[in-house]
Amino acid sequence: MNEKFNTIMPETTDRVLCIMVDKPVSTEGYKENFLPRIEKMIADHGEIRCLVYFKHYQGWEEEAAALDFTMTAKLGNKLKRFAVVNPPQKLLALHNLRKPLITGETRAFNETELKEALLWVQGN
Repeated sequence: MNEKFNTIMPETTDRVLCIMVDKPVSTEGYKENFLPRIEKMIADHGEIRCLVYFKHYQGWEEEAAALDFTMTAKLGNKLKRFAVVNPPQKLLALHNLRKPLITGETRAFNETELKEALLWVQGN
């Protein structure tokens, strides 16, 4: 595991990517740690299930944020379930703006609801 990237949580499976944001979101991390996992999930299962837990949010590199928006527009139709846990208020507003790009379900959870969020993103 590369300690310079955000943490892939142990709850991650081949069907659900769970990532803990505990470092700044870098372009390198997005391209090398996040996207390959998402692309494999689409290749193997035809859909994306993702949980992002904002444990210690420290911001985004501008290029990483732009790439995330571009990839949401490109892959939003593959997103089956997307959970954000403990999102900072400004990211919650961005999350709501991106909802029209996502055909699947999206939900925001409080930090105390992490277990519920995990069960929900894994469910049918």
